[in-house]
Amino acid sequence: MTAEVVHLRIGNLRKAVLVTGQAYQEPKDALNEFVSNAADEYAEAGRTGCTITIHLRRNARRSVIAVSDDGRGLTADRLRHVARNLFESAKAGDDRTVGEKAIGVLAFQQLGGRCDIVSRTATSAETHRLSLMRGEADALLAVEKRRARATAGTTVYISDLDPEVLRVLTLRKVVEYLRLRRVAALARGDYEIEVIEGAHSERVVPHRHEGVHLKIGARTTLWGRIDFALWAAPRAAGVRRRVAVVGRGGTTVIDDIAELEDFSGPPWNLDQLAGSITFPPLQQSTGRRAILRDRDVFPVFLEMVRSIEPAVSAAVDHINRQAESESSGRIADEVRRIFGRVLRELDEIANPMRTALGETSGDGALFTQPIDALRADAEPSADDRLPPLSSTPSETSTPRGDPADTADPASPSGRVARLPTVAPDEQPGNARSRFDEQTGIVYYNRDHDDYLLVKGEEAALLDYLVQLVAKEYVVFNNPRSTGAELAEEMVRMLVRLRRHVPRSTGARVGRRRQLGEV
Repeated sequence: MTAEVVHLRIGNLRKAVLVTGQAYQEPKDALNEFVSNAADEYAEAGRTGCTITIHLRRNARRSVIAVSDDGRGLTADRLRHVARNLFESAKAGDDRTVGEKAIGVLAFQQLGGRCDIVSRTATSAETHRLSLMRGEADALLAVEKRRARATAGTTVYISDLDPEVLRVLTLRKVVEYLRLRRVAALARGDYEIEVIEGAHSERVVPHRHEGVHLKIGARTTLWGRIDFALWAAPRAAGVRRRVAVVGRGGTTVIDDIAELEDFSGPPWNLDQLAGSITFPPLQQSTGRRAILRDRDVFPVFLEMVRSIEPAVSAAVDHINRQAESESSGRIADEVRRIFGRVLRELDEIANPMRTALGETSGDGALFTQPIDALRADAEPSADDRLPPLSSTPSETSTPRGDPADTADPASPSGRVARLPTVAPDEQPGNARSRFDEQTGIVYYNRDHDDYLLVKGEEAALLDYLVQLVAKEYVVFNNPRSTGAELAEEMVRMLVRLRRHVPRSTGARVGRRRQLGEV
């Protein structure tokens, strides 16, 4: 038997039309196709800053969605061409536009049972309508009287909406969705989008990223230019940051580049990077929710993104070190405040670093030397000095917190002691912390598993460092005590300390200083 050429054909056109319209993951993706058509019209006309309007009417009896533009409009012949040339797009190869498959009009079937494309050109006195029904292989072309447009442009009406669509397509959800999916185009000012529901309306504005804008220049490839708009910020509890991958027409293809296995690790998955990477030649899936791994364009995309990873990682590390340094300074101040209150409660002002057990080790004074704070030029605040024993706050004529500089430093009654301070250990061992008797500083181990567990949240980190200082305080001043005695004394200290540890460090510790460019 000789080889036979068998031509493919669609056995059931109605079913093919229906299945094609179901290629989108959710109703918002289907709605996005009609926004893309309006955006493409402005792009082809060379117009920027124009408005795309979305009307939502979710009334159970007469529900409808309308997407309008003020573009050039479609003649009757062009509407006829739309119906007769599915899968053959005149936009293919035009990087200004999103459409390339000529099937977006069928997306209405995932929203409702009917779609009316109502359009008028500037040179026509008539408005024409192309009507399509779900699962039908024929469309109806007619002159529109009831919804005739007064000016040029196109309005797409989707009616007979499904119940799930009525629940999902609220004004707030549509705005948030389009803000993510249209981030690059909106930021460039290609067009504006307004969503209206009843008496309420809201414009879709691009998200303003926080943190440091990374100055990474565009890369030129054989397939076109790839642009990087990236911001880096310290990690924050409950804040998710993502880098979107943007394709043709400024439309987001992937919300988070970390969804790609090739970029599922640092620095992309740390919730510290936001922004977008734009490469129009990327091939998109039918539902515009995935990148096609073709042999030509996708490898170039991988190579270019990998080429910037070292610079991005270095920027993230720099920001983390800066944020950690600022946080350490604030937390060190808070540790001193907490210990000052507890030591006053324990009535140990004259010998502030002695516990009930005691027994030598530096006469019980863990922090009696005039230690500098985390910064070498820092001066002690009023709360950083303790009054001598003979002058309690209720008895002395000296204002509370003033240093007794004229007292004899050799006598116990004249001692002026700095409150405890903490600093990262540049030469850590295996322990969580160590006390340096020469400098009087408690150094903490930033590589310890327990520190890594709490460092991302200031409240947890403060609690952890307070415990470390308490440990060093108790151990240093009770060298001859048994393990049980040390444990009891540790509990005594922690019970009092934790009464003064704030549950939230936001108000006490203060805001992070806004980071600049790197």
